[in-house]
Parts: sequence; structure tokens; C-alpha cells
Amino acid sequence: MKQFKTKALVSALALCQFAAYAQDEQSSDEKKVKVSEELVVYGEIGYRNRSQELAPTLEYSQEYFQRFEPLTAGDALKRVPSVTFLSDVLESDGARMRGLSPAYTKVLINGEEVPGAGADRSFFVDRIPAELIERVEIIRASSANRSADAIAGTLNIVLRDGYSLDGGYLRAGGLRYDDGELKESFAGVYGTEFAGGRLLLGANLQGRYNPKQKSSLRYGDSPENNANYKTEEFDNREDQSDTRDGDDTSLNASYEIAFDNGSKFDISAIWVDTDRTEDERSFEYDDPTAINNSIVEGGNLETDNANVSFIDQTNYNINSGYELPLFGGTSKFKLGFASFEESVYEQEVEIDTSELPMVFEEEEETVDLDDKEWSLQWQHSLFAGESKTIQFGAFVQGKERDTAVYQAEGESEQSFTSWDQFSKTPLSLAGFNNEFEAAAGGVNKLEEDRLDVFALVKHEDQDFSWELGVRYETTDSTITDKAEGVSAKNDYDFFLPSAHLRYNVSENGRVSASVARSLRRPDFDYITPALLEKELG
Repeated sequence: MKQFKTKALVSALALCQFAAYAQDEQSSDEKKVKVSEELVVYGEIGYRNRSQELAPTLEYSQEYFQRFEPLTAGDALKRVPSVTFLSDVLESDGARMRGLSPAYTKVLINGEEVPGAGADRSFFVDRIPAELIERVEIIRASSANRSADAIAGTLNIVLRDGYSLDGGYLRAGGLRYDDGELKESFAGVYGTEFAGGRLLLGANLQGRYNPKQKSSLRYGDSPENNANYKTEEFDNREDQSDTRDGDDTSLNASYEIAFDNGSKFDISAIWVDTDRTEDERSFEYDDPTAINNSIVEGGNLETDNANVSFIDQTNYNINSGYELPLFGGTSKFKLGFASFEESVYEQEVEIDTSELPMVFEEEEETVDLDDKEWSLQWQHSLFAGESKTIQFGAFVQGKERDTAVYQAEGESEQSFTSWDQFSKTPLSLAGFNNEFEAAAGGVNKLEEDRLDVFALVKHEDQDFSWELGVRYETTDSTITDKAEGVSAKNDYDFFLPSAHLRYNVSENGRVSASVARSLRRPDFDYITPALLEKELG
């Protein structure tokens, strides 16, 4: 390291001398290229932390993410090699691992399950402010003491606790965008000793603004089949503006205390509220480049579409744990409650300007979602000698999810013969007085009960470590279509074995291997008694 620093210093001095000489020679010349005046060289490469877990686990600490200044957990996870997103531009909501959809990835907060908005049971990680993150764990194989519904892997977002900070700080900032929009960014965290334990309190307000301009050229065939596809197979062009504007407000707290008898108690809570507006406007033309009025006026505009969504989401969870010496070992009891509520109102209107009379269509949709989960866990550990641990326990969970989706639509012919898409909006034509009807399968209630038991044996020493375990999961689900008054049940159970080993070949090297059986729980849409029309694949 000393040799590297010496060489870097000599190189830096040489660059400074060369830059000074060049400035003397060309001081009278006008600068035509603006270059960076400061070059920052990090002496060390940023690495993930080395985890001592037997299950293959990648750990990324807060220090790893701070260099990238993320706004949300989604922004932070974009910097992790094994996590990807296929969301819209500037969005990082549904995390993907191993190239699979977000439904195959289990997202935990402080090791506990959380409900999400998607019918595929996925959770949007971009609703969690990056300010709250202590570290992120990526667990690539299941173990008996964790839920096995993680085929792609598990993302465990560990939030700050009372031991991560002594004192506090306040942060205030803002983001200015090219179109002049300003968004606020405020945060405060305080950690201190309280009643013999450690207390942490935090608050965060993060403004988010994602403006996008997109253009799409659509063709009926590809260059593999037609060399002149650009002219012979051209269908249309779409120019779209898409602005996502919102605010995320969060509060979090945690308290931990250790007692003289060896027992420990902890409780933590997080509350996140999202208020968001998504505003889209798109124009379709029958020409690759033209920007003019409607086809009926001799122009190229086929359709003018406007789509606005108003989204309000609130999610929170409270978890507590008590650990104590018991029956010659250590027992830990956990109690948790999590809730996710969402309200969405969407308007979409479109006018067809390709022929007379112009046809105007309007659609509305309301979505109200209320998902609540409670869980109770017990885990007991016995130490068999200096290197072996026997662990067993049980997990009970109850879930209730109420969904209400209503839709309304209408169509009318317009009497006017011209349309200026740059001075008018289709929203000005909408009355939004159509009658709402329940969407197919959209008004339902899900009740799901789980009972899991597990056992494992673990051996750990300096050179060779291994773990063998099995988990038995049972699930009873009932979903009721309230619109039709019919119910469907889906009950299943699985034995899920797992095994992990690690061999330390040297001080800086080791070999790990894992095998585990996992499962994916069905989408809610797959078990509903309603007949749904969907395009799969």
C-alpha cells in the first residue's frame, strides 16, 4: 500500500507540472473543451462484507452504498451485481434475482416478511428511503430456519437500530431538475441510551420526480425478414411524455435492552407513506418524423391519449422479540404485525383523429387494497459441545387481503372536425359520469393461514463447517369473489430440506456449497374463482 501511495503521489505531481506547463503555453488560447478540474482517485476498491453465515450470503453495508448517494432502497440495490430491475426508466421497484420476475424473490425487512401491492406477492423496494438502511443481505439459498418461498433468493433489508448511532444528525437538501422542478429531501436520526437500553428514532421526507420523454417506432416486421422494413413495414410512431411526481414520508423507531439474567428484548417499527401522481401523454403518428395536426386535416396524428393516476400507499410493520435462557439453551419468541394499504384512482382518455367523426373514449379505475399479516415465531437453540448447535422451532402466520377494483368506461362521437394536440388535452372532453362496475375477479377477500415447523443441526469450526436441516410448511388459503359470492380453496404442504457447507482453504479463501428445496406461492389471481382474461408468457 505504501508503494502504491508513493507512485500515485509522483504521478499526481507529474500531472500537476504538465498541466501548469500547458497552461503557460496556451494561456492566450480560448478553451474549446470544458474538462473536469478535479479527479478523485480511491485508494481502495469497494467490496461487499464477508458474511459468516453458512447459507450463501452477500452482505453490503451502508458504507458501500453511500458513495452512490441513493434516494431509495431500489436505487441502492441497483448497485448490487446480483440484483436487476426491468421497471420503467428511472424506476427501481420490483427487484429481480437470477433473471426471474420479482415474484420469485423474497423481500424481508429486518428479517421479517412484509406484504406488497402486487397480486404476485412481490414488494416494491423503492418505497423504502435509503437513509434508513444499515445493510442489505442477499441470501442465495434457503435454510430450514427461514421461509422457503424464495426460488430466486432472499433480499433482507436491515434497518438501523439503537446500536448503530450514538447521537444524531439532521440533513436538509433538495433536487433541481432541468424543467425547473424542485424536490425536497429532509432526514433526521437520533440514537441514545434510554431506560437501560438503546433507542433510535428517525424521520425522512423525500421528494421524488421522474420526468421522461420517450419515442417509439413500430414496425410490422424485422430486418431479418425484410431489408427495407423501415419504409415497407412501418406501422406508427409514438411520442410520449411520462412524469412521476410524489413524496415518500417515513418514520422509524427501535429499542433494545439486555437484562442481567442473559435475556434480551427488542421492538422496532417503520411507517412509510407514499403520495404519488403519474401523468402520461402520448401522440401516435403515421409518419416516422412528422409533428403536425390530425389526419382528417391532412396531417399525421392518429390518436391523442392522456392517462393520469393518483396513488396513495401506506405500509407499516411492528416487530418485537424476546430472547432468554431456557431448557439448557436459548429460546427466542417473535411477534410481528404488518399492514399495506393502497388507494389508486386512474383516468385514461383517448381521441381517434384518423377519421370523421372523431371517436372519444374514456376509462376510469379505482383500486382499494388492504393487506394485513400477523406472525408468531419460536426458535430454540441447544449447544451440543463446542462446535455443534441444534435448532428447532415453529412459525405461525395469518393473512387477510381485501381487494376492490371497479371500472367505468364510455365512448362518444365528436362533432368537431379539427384537433390541436398542443393546445388541447383529451381530459377536457371527459365527463367521467359513467357507472362503475366490479372488475372480473377484482372484488375479493383472501384468507391465508400458515403453520411451519423446522429443525436443523449446525457444525462450525475453524476449517470446516456444515448445516443440515428440514422445514415443513403447510398453507390453507381461501379466496372469496364478493361480486359472484363464490369461494375457492387452495391447501398445500411441502417438506423442504436444505444443506450447506463451507471449507476454509486458507486465511483468505474458502469453498462453499449449498443445496435446498424452495417453492413459489401462487399468485392471488391464479387461485381466484373468477374467470380472468389474461395474456401469459
